[in-house]
Amino acid sequence: MIRNIFLLVLAFLLSSCNWFNNEEEPQTKEFDLKSLEVLTATDSFGWELLQSVNQESEVHENVVISPLSVAQALGMTANGADGETLRQMLDVIGSDDLTMMNDAYKNIRDVLHSADSHVNIDIANSVWYHQDLPSKDTFRQTVEQYYDASFRGLDFSDKEGSKKTINDWVSNKTREKISSIIDEIKDSQYMFLVNAVYFLGKWQYQFDKSDTREESFYLSDGSEVQVSMMNQEADLQFYSGDDCRAVKLPYGNGTFYMVVVLPDSDNKVDQFISEMNSEKWNSVLNGMQEQTLALYMPRFETSYDVELNAQLIEMGMELPFTNVADFSGMIENTPVKIDEVKHKTFIKVDEEGTEAAAATSVGMVVTSIGNGPLQFRVDRPFFFAIAEEKSGAILFSGKIENPVKE
Repeated sequence: MIRNIFLLVLAFLLSSCNWFNNEEEPQTKEFDLKSLEVLTATDSFGWELLQSVNQESEVHENVVISPLSVAQALGMTANGADGETLRQMLDVIGSDDLTMMNDAYKNIRDVLHSADSHVNIDIANSVWYHQDLPSKDTFRQTVEQYYDASFRGLDFSDKEGSKKTINDWVSNKTREKISSIIDEIKDSQYMFLVNAVYFLGKWQYQFDKSDTREESFYLSDGSEVQVSMMNQEADLQFYSGDDCRAVKLPYGNGTFYMVVVLPDSDNKVDQFISEMNSEKWNSVLNGMQEQTLALYMPRFETSYDVELNAQLIEMGMELPFTNVADFSGMIENTPVKIDEVKHKTFIKVDEEGTEAAAATSVGMVVTSIGNGPLQFRVDRPFFFAIAEEKSGAILFSGKIENPVKE
């Protein structure tokens, strides 16, 4: 059961606008109205992604994701998309205005970085491209401005050297908690758009290590394992509902927090996640009241690695992965598509607090390779039209299902 009780850690630790109500530190920045609207609009993205990833995960596997990291990487990528490709990406992310999304993502990063001086949080972006295929200046300028992304051209023919450079950047930004995000660089590789998130927060009410004991933890299949069970008595925000109980554990000055949700014994955690949505999440948060608790919670440390192609396609982002994707805003005269979206996370929870990291890479590949002409093979039923150049008037139009049929 540990695999999913704690997935809410990153899923909403870094994406909920309810955290930031800090009046004690006037130097902190605030969410603007557009950012709050984008956070509300993209709230369902995090839940749907979590549900899809959890559904596809192995039985009894720990699952941890960072919707913030995925959204930042996809947000950068969307600035290179156009037409229906862009529309699908924005629909899945949860926005209908690219400029508004860019403004909001910039503001969100600024607020998160300054929200709590007692919490260390770093959100970094980078773009690594084939040095012989530079991106459009407008794309580069936009991503640099709104995502504070560093751009660097690499010699992708030196696959091991380029891979090491990118992975070293990820390792550095995640304090070595995620050592790599790129497994290979393909011959057709054009670009990697990479996000890294690092979080280190100390509990506002820390557990006493001397009170930690080895105790039983009961798995979903009925078996049990021995865990290092932390415990403390404290006045905490607590929720008790029809299908679950939950506790809020603040970090630092309370700006950030973890919510731990324990489904009732008759409600499996997978079922609980499948039914989660923004309304249910808010009902848990809004239904909390201060309660003196004797809290018992296991120490844990886990890593997770997933490719998100299938999940994003299922959510509606199909066209960006196909050969007819339109990323003309990213590069001229070279058709490219998304080849893979990779996501890795790490989390460690102990008596002092929580250390967590995430990395997301959107890999772009060229859809036609080599020095020859781009192929256009009309080998299936097709549409045609005959039109006049100056007026654009259509003289004839139709389709051909069978070219040899008179």
